[in-house]
Amino acid sequence: MKEMIINDVLLRMQEHITREQLCILEKVLLTVLYTVEVVKMETALSTDFDDNTYMLDYIRLNMQKRDLSDKTIEQYMRTANNFLDVVHKNLRHVEPTDIEFYLNEYAKGHGGKPNSPTTINNERSFLSAVFIWLRRCNFVSQNPVESVPKKKAPKKPIDYLEGTEVEILRASCGTDTIQERRERAVMEFLLSTGARVGEVPDVKIEEINFTTGILLLYGHKDREYREVYISDAARVHIKRYLEMRTDNSPYLFVSVRGETKPIKECAIRAVLRKIRDKSELTRRIYPHLMRKTMASRLRQDGNHLEDIAEILGHANCRVTQEFYAAPNSQELRRIHKRSIA
Repeated sequence: MKEMIINDVLLRMQEHITREQLCILEKVLLTVLYTVEVVKMETALSTDFDDNTYMLDYIRLNMQKRDLSDKTIEQYMRTANNFLDVVHKNLRHVEPTDIEFYLNEYAKGHGGKPNSPTTINNERSFLSAVFIWLRRCNFVSQNPVESVPKKKAPKKPIDYLEGTEVEILRASCGTDTIQERRERAVMEFLLSTGARVGEVPDVKIEEINFTTGILLLYGHKDREYREVYISDAARVHIKRYLEMRTDNSPYLFVSVRGETKPIKECAIRAVLRKIRDKSELTRRIYPHLMRKTMASRLRQDGNHLEDIAEILGHANCRVTQEFYAAPNSQELRRIHKRSIA
Protein backbone atom coordinates (compact mmCIF):
# COMPACT_ATOMS: atom_id res chain seq x y z
CA MET A 1 0.00 0.00 0.00
CA LYS A 2 2.81 2.42 0.91
CA GLU A 3 4.61 1.65 -2.34
CA MET A 4 1.45 2.40 -4.32
CA ILE A 5 1.05 5.76 -2.58
CA ILE A 6 4.68 6.72 -3.14
CA ASN A 7 4.47 5.78 -6.83
CA ASP A 8 1.23 7.72 -7.20
CA VAL A 9 2.81 10.84 -5.69
CA LEU A 10 5.88 10.51 -7.91
CA LEU A 11 3.75 10.09 -11.03
CA ARG A 12 1.77 13.24 -10.21
CA MET A 13 4.93 15.26 -9.51
CA GLN A 14 7.08 14.19 -12.46
CA GLU A 15 5.79 17.03 -14.64
CA HIS A 16 6.59 19.65 -12.00
CA ILE A 17 10.06 18.73 -10.69
CA THR A 18 13.33 17.40 -12.10
CA ARG A 19 14.43 13.75 -12.07
CA GLU A 20 16.93 14.47 -9.32
CA GLN A 21 14.23 16.09 -7.23
CA LEU A 22 12.00 13.07 -7.80
CA CYS A 23 14.66 10.84 -6.31
CA ILE A 24 14.94 13.09 -3.27
CA LEU A 25 11.14 13.15 -2.90
CA GLU A 26 11.01 9.34 -3.03
CA LYS A 27 13.55 9.08 -0.20
CA VAL A 28 11.64 11.62 1.89
CA LEU A 29 8.35 9.74 1.40
CA LEU A 30 9.96 6.44 2.32
CA THR A 31 11.33 7.97 5.53
CA VAL A 32 8.08 9.74 6.51
CA LEU A 33 5.81 6.77 5.79
CA TYR A 34 8.09 4.14 7.34
CA THR A 35 6.48 4.40 10.79
CA VAL A 36 2.96 5.11 9.48
CA GLU A 37 0.30 2.47 9.05
CA VAL A 38 -1.59 3.07 5.81
CA VAL A 39 -5.15 1.75 5.49
CA LYS A 40 -7.56 2.18 2.59
CA MET A 41 -10.40 4.57 3.38
CA GLU A 42 -13.04 1.95 2.52
CA THR A 43 -11.48 -0.42 5.06
CA ALA A 44 -11.38 2.27 7.71
CA LEU A 45 -15.01 3.14 7.14
CA SER A 46 -16.09 -0.48 7.39
CA THR A 47 -14.70 -0.69 10.93
CA ASP A 48 -16.14 2.66 12.03
CA PHE A 49 -19.83 3.21 12.69
CA ASP A 50 -20.76 5.98 10.30
CA ASP A 51 -23.49 8.02 11.98
CA ASN A 52 -23.20 11.20 9.92
CA THR A 53 -26.91 11.30 9.11
CA TYR A 54 -27.81 11.06 12.80
CA MET A 55 -25.39 13.85 13.74
CA LEU A 56 -26.64 16.19 11.00
CA ASP A 57 -30.27 15.54 11.93
CA TYR A 58 -29.40 16.20 15.56
CA ILE A 59 -27.69 19.54 14.95
CA ARG A 60 -30.48 20.55 12.53
CA LEU A 61 -32.97 20.08 15.36
CA ASN A 62 -30.84 22.20 17.68
CA MET A 63 -30.51 24.91 15.03
CA GLN A 64 -34.31 25.01 14.77
CA LYS A 65 -34.58 25.30 18.55
CA ARG A 66 -32.24 28.31 18.42
CA ASP A 67 -34.52 29.91 15.80
CA LEU A 68 -32.05 29.88 12.92
CA SER A 69 -33.85 30.65 9.67
CA ASP A 70 -34.79 27.75 7.41
CA LYS A 71 -32.64 29.26 4.65
CA THR A 72 -29.56 29.33 6.89
CA ILE A 73 -30.12 25.78 8.12
CA GLU A 74 -30.53 24.45 4.58
CA GLN A 75 -27.30 26.19 3.53
CA TYR A 76 -25.40 24.54 6.39
CA MET A 77 -26.88 21.13 5.60
CA ARG A 78 -26.14 21.51 1.89
CA THR A 79 -22.52 22.37 2.65
CA ALA A 80 -22.18 19.43 5.06
CA ASN A 81 -23.55 16.97 2.50
CA ASN A 82 -21.36 18.39 -0.27
CA PHE A 83 -18.37 17.93 2.02
CA LEU A 84 -19.29 14.31 2.75
CA ASP A 85 -19.74 13.62 -0.97
CA VAL A 86 -16.07 14.52 -1.43
CA VAL A 87 -14.57 13.42 1.89
CA HIS A 88 -15.99 9.98 2.67
CA LYS A 89 -15.37 10.06 6.37
CA ASN A 90 -17.13 10.08 9.71
CA LEU A 91 -17.57 13.67 10.88
CA ARG A 92 -16.14 12.75 14.28
CA HIS A 93 -12.76 12.01 12.68
CA VAL A 94 -12.41 14.87 10.21
CA GLU A 95 -9.01 16.57 10.28
CA PRO A 96 -7.75 19.92 8.91
CA THR A 97 -6.21 18.10 5.94
CA ASP A 98 -9.70 16.84 5.01
CA ILE A 99 -10.99 20.42 5.08
CA GLU A 100 -8.12 21.58 2.88
CA PHE A 101 -8.73 18.77 0.41
CA TYR A 102 -12.43 19.60 0.16
CA LEU A 103 -11.84 23.34 -0.31
CA ASN A 104 -9.25 22.61 -3.01
CA GLU A 105 -11.82 20.47 -4.82
CA TYR A 106 -14.50 23.10 -4.28
CA ALA A 107 -12.18 25.73 -5.76
CA LYS A 108 -12.31 23.92 -9.11
CA GLY A 109 -15.98 24.88 -9.47
CA HIS A 110 -18.26 23.49 -12.16
CA GLY A 111 -18.24 23.58 -15.92
CA GLY A 112 -14.62 24.67 -16.10
CA LYS A 113 -15.26 27.89 -14.19
CA PRO A 114 -13.32 27.93 -10.88
CA ASN A 115 -14.84 29.45 -7.75
CA SER A 116 -13.46 32.78 -6.58
CA PRO A 117 -11.55 33.13 -3.29
CA THR A 118 -14.56 34.94 -1.81
CA THR A 119 -16.88 32.07 -2.74
CA ILE A 120 -14.42 29.55 -1.29
CA ASN A 121 -14.21 31.56 1.94
CA ASN A 122 -18.00 31.60 2.16
CA GLU A 123 -18.06 27.81 1.82
CA ARG A 124 -15.37 27.59 4.50
CA SER A 125 -17.52 29.72 6.83
CA PHE A 126 -20.56 27.50 6.27
CA LEU A 127 -18.48 24.40 6.96
CA SER A 128 -17.03 25.99 10.07
CA ALA A 129 -20.54 26.70 11.32
CA VAL A 130 -21.43 23.01 10.88
CA PHE A 131 -18.50 21.93 13.05
CA ILE A 132 -19.27 24.62 15.62
CA TRP A 133 -22.70 23.05 16.01
CA LEU A 134 -21.19 19.57 16.14
CA ARG A 135 -18.96 20.80 18.96
CA ARG A 136 -21.88 22.41 20.80
CA CYS A 137 -23.69 19.10 20.64
CA ASN A 138 -20.59 17.24 21.95
CA PHE A 139 -19.99 15.18 18.80
CA VAL A 140 -16.51 16.65 18.26
CA SER A 141 -14.05 18.29 20.65
CA GLN A 142 -12.66 20.88 18.24
CA ASN A 143 -13.41 22.60 14.96
CA PRO A 144 -10.95 21.39 12.27
CA VAL A 145 -11.84 24.33 10.01
CA GLU A 146 -10.18 26.78 12.41
CA SER A 147 -6.75 25.44 11.45
CA VAL A 148 -7.33 26.10 7.75
CA PRO A 149 -6.61 29.73 6.75
CA LYS A 150 -8.94 31.72 4.55
CA LYS A 151 -8.04 32.35 0.93
CA LYS A 152 -6.63 35.77 0.18
CA ALA A 153 -9.36 37.64 -1.63
CA PRO A 154 -9.08 41.14 -3.10
CA LYS A 155 -11.55 43.52 -1.49
CA LYS A 156 -13.97 44.89 -4.06
CA PRO A 157 -15.37 48.41 -3.75
CA ILE A 158 -18.93 48.60 -2.42
CA ASP A 159 -21.45 48.43 -5.23
CA TYR A 160 -24.10 51.16 -5.07
CA LEU A 161 -26.09 53.44 -7.36
CA GLU A 162 -25.00 57.00 -8.07
CA GLY A 163 -27.64 59.72 -7.90
CA THR A 164 -27.93 59.98 -11.68
CA GLU A 165 -28.44 56.23 -11.98
CA VAL A 166 -31.29 56.33 -9.48
CA GLU A 167 -32.96 59.10 -11.45
CA ILE A 168 -32.55 57.16 -14.70
CA LEU A 169 -34.34 54.20 -13.13
CA ARG A 170 -37.09 56.46 -11.79
CA ALA A 171 -37.59 58.03 -15.19
CA SER A 172 -38.09 54.61 -16.78
CA CYS A 173 -41.03 53.77 -14.50
CA GLY A 174 -44.51 54.30 -15.90
CA THR A 175 -47.73 55.14 -14.05
CA ASP A 176 -50.50 53.96 -16.38
CA THR A 177 -50.96 50.40 -15.12
CA ILE A 178 -51.01 48.87 -11.66
CA GLN A 179 -47.89 46.85 -12.57
CA GLU A 180 -46.03 50.05 -13.44
CA ARG A 181 -47.13 51.74 -10.22
CA ARG A 182 -46.06 48.68 -8.27
CA GLU A 183 -42.62 48.81 -9.92
CA ARG A 184 -42.01 52.40 -8.79
CA ALA A 185 -43.44 51.75 -5.30
CA VAL A 186 -41.24 48.68 -4.77
CA MET A 187 -38.10 50.50 -5.91
CA GLU A 188 -38.77 53.56 -3.73
CA PHE A 189 -39.59 51.34 -0.74
CA LEU A 190 -36.28 49.48 -1.05
CA LEU A 191 -34.29 52.68 -1.60
CA SER A 192 -35.71 54.42 1.46
CA THR A 193 -35.88 51.53 3.96
CA GLY A 194 -32.85 49.46 2.94
CA ALA A 195 -34.96 46.36 3.62
CA ARG A 196 -33.68 42.90 2.79
CA VAL A 197 -35.59 41.29 -0.06
CA GLY A 198 -36.87 38.56 2.27
CA GLU A 199 -38.34 41.14 4.65
CA VAL A 200 -40.57 42.83 2.07
CA PRO A 201 -43.30 40.22 1.36
CA ASP A 202 -44.58 40.16 4.96
CA VAL A 203 -45.01 43.93 5.29
CA LYS A 204 -48.67 44.88 5.81
CA ILE A 205 -50.35 48.19 4.95
CA GLU A 206 -51.60 48.78 8.50
CA GLU A 207 -48.04 48.59 9.84
CA ILE A 208 -47.03 51.78 8.03
CA ASN A 209 -47.54 55.19 9.60
CA PHE A 210 -48.17 57.22 6.45
CA THR A 211 -47.87 60.48 8.42
CA THR A 212 -44.39 59.88 9.81
CA GLY A 213 -43.22 57.19 7.39
CA ILE A 214 -42.21 54.94 10.29
CA LEU A 215 -42.43 51.16 9.87
CA LEU A 216 -41.50 48.47 12.38
CA LEU A 217 -39.89 45.91 10.10
CA TYR A 218 -39.43 42.31 11.21
CA GLY A 219 -36.02 40.91 10.31
CA HIS A 220 -36.11 37.19 9.58
CA LYS A 221 -32.32 37.01 9.81
CA ASP A 222 -31.96 38.33 13.38
CA ARG A 223 -35.54 37.58 14.50
CA GLU A 224 -35.97 41.15 15.73
CA TYR A 225 -38.01 44.22 14.84
CA ARG A 226 -36.26 47.41 13.82
CA GLU A 227 -37.56 50.85 12.94
CA VAL A 228 -37.14 51.89 9.31
CA TYR A 229 -38.29 55.02 7.55
CA ILE A 230 -40.22 55.41 4.32
CA SER A 231 -39.32 58.57 2.42
CA ASP A 232 -41.85 61.15 1.21
CA ALA A 233 -41.33 60.02 -2.39
CA ALA A 234 -41.84 56.39 -1.46
CA ARG A 235 -45.06 57.19 0.44
CA VAL A 236 -46.44 59.10 -2.54
CA HIS A 237 -45.83 56.23 -4.96
CA ILE A 238 -47.03 53.59 -2.51
CA LYS A 239 -50.33 55.50 -2.13
CA ARG A 240 -50.69 55.78 -5.92
CA TYR A 241 -50.15 52.03 -6.19
CA LEU A 242 -52.66 51.28 -3.43
CA GLU A 243 -55.26 53.58 -5.01
CA MET A 244 -55.31 51.42 -8.13
CA ARG A 245 -55.65 48.13 -6.24
CA THR A 246 -59.10 46.54 -5.96
CA ASP A 247 -58.27 43.64 -3.65
CA ASN A 248 -58.67 43.51 0.12
CA SER A 249 -55.29 41.95 0.85
CA PRO A 250 -53.57 43.27 3.99
CA TYR A 251 -50.14 43.02 2.37
CA LEU A 252 -48.35 46.10 1.06
CA PHE A 253 -47.19 44.46 -2.17
CA VAL A 254 -49.22 41.67 -3.73
CA SER A 255 -48.75 39.28 -6.60
CA VAL A 256 -50.00 40.51 -9.96
CA ARG A 257 -51.73 37.20 -10.65
CA GLY A 258 -52.71 36.15 -7.14
CA GLU A 259 -53.76 39.68 -6.07
CA THR A 260 -54.46 38.69 -2.46
CA LYS A 261 -51.16 36.80 -2.05
CA PRO A 262 -48.04 38.70 -0.95
CA ILE A 263 -45.36 39.37 -3.54
CA LYS A 264 -42.59 36.77 -3.69
CA GLU A 265 -38.86 37.44 -3.48
CA CYS A 266 -38.34 36.29 -7.07
CA ALA A 267 -41.02 38.75 -8.21
CA ILE A 268 -39.21 41.64 -6.49
CA ARG A 269 -36.02 40.73 -8.33
CA ALA A 270 -38.02 40.54 -11.58
CA VAL A 271 -39.51 43.98 -10.93
CA LEU A 272 -36.06 45.58 -10.65
CA ARG A 273 -34.81 43.76 -13.76
CA LYS A 274 -37.84 45.04 -15.68
CA ILE A 275 -37.17 48.62 -14.58
CA ARG A 276 -33.53 48.27 -15.65
CA ASP A 277 -34.51 46.81 -19.03
CA LYS A 278 -36.69 49.85 -19.75
CA SER A 279 -33.88 52.24 -18.79
CA GLU A 280 -30.60 53.06 -20.52
CA LEU A 281 -28.57 51.36 -17.79
CA THR A 282 -26.71 48.15 -18.61
CA ARG A 283 -25.43 47.29 -15.14
CA ARG A 284 -27.07 44.65 -12.95
CA ILE A 285 -29.89 45.95 -10.73
CA TYR A 286 -30.87 43.77 -7.76
CA PRO A 287 -32.62 44.23 -4.37
CA HIS A 288 -29.44 44.24 -2.25
CA LEU A 289 -28.05 47.01 -4.44
CA MET A 290 -30.86 49.26 -3.15
CA ARG A 291 -29.86 48.38 0.42
CA LYS A 292 -26.23 49.28 -0.28
CA THR A 293 -27.28 52.48 -2.05
CA MET A 294 -29.32 53.62 0.95
CA ALA A 295 -26.47 52.82 3.37
CA SER A 296 -23.88 54.58 1.18
CA ARG A 297 -26.01 57.71 0.92
CA LEU A 298 -26.40 57.84 4.69
CA ARG A 299 -22.64 57.53 5.20
CA GLN A 300 -21.79 60.07 2.52
CA ASP A 301 -24.14 62.53 4.23
CA GLY A 302 -21.99 62.26 7.37
CA ASN A 303 -24.09 59.88 9.47
CA HIS A 304 -22.41 57.61 12.03
CA LEU A 305 -21.79 53.98 11.12
CA GLU A 306 -23.49 52.88 14.36
CA ASP A 307 -26.73 54.58 13.30
CA ILE A 308 -26.54 53.15 9.77
CA ALA A 309 -25.92 49.66 11.18
CA GLU A 310 -28.99 49.99 13.40
CA ILE A 311 -31.18 50.96 10.44
CA LEU A 312 -29.82 48.03 8.43
CA GLY A 313 -30.24 45.60 11.32
CA HIS A 314 -26.53 44.83 11.63
CA ALA A 315 -25.15 43.74 15.00
CA ASN A 316 -21.63 44.60 13.89
CA CYS A 317 -20.62 47.98 12.42
CA ARG A 318 -17.69 46.33 10.67
CA VAL A 319 -20.10 44.54 8.33
CA THR A 320 -21.77 47.87 7.55
CA GLN A 321 -18.46 49.57 6.84
CA GLU A 322 -16.90 46.81 4.74
CA PHE A 323 -19.86 45.67 2.64
CA TYR A 324 -22.64 48.28 2.64
CA ALA A 325 -21.76 51.91 3.33
CA ALA A 326 -19.31 53.34 0.80
CA PRO A 327 -17.36 56.44 1.90
CA ASN A 328 -17.62 59.76 0.10
CA SER A 329 -14.69 59.73 -2.32
CA GLN A 330 -14.98 63.47 -2.98
CA GLU A 331 -14.78 64.21 0.74
CA LEU A 332 -11.74 61.95 1.05
CA ARG A 333 -10.06 63.84 -1.78
CA ARG A 334 -10.80 67.16 -0.03
CA ILE A 335 -9.31 65.85 3.20
CA HIS A 336 -6.21 64.69 1.37
CA LYS A 337 -5.83 67.99 -0.47
CA ARG A 338 -6.29 69.97 2.73
CA SER A 339 -3.67 67.95 4.63
CA ILE A 340 -1.13 67.03 1.94
CA ALA A 341 0.59 69.85 0.09
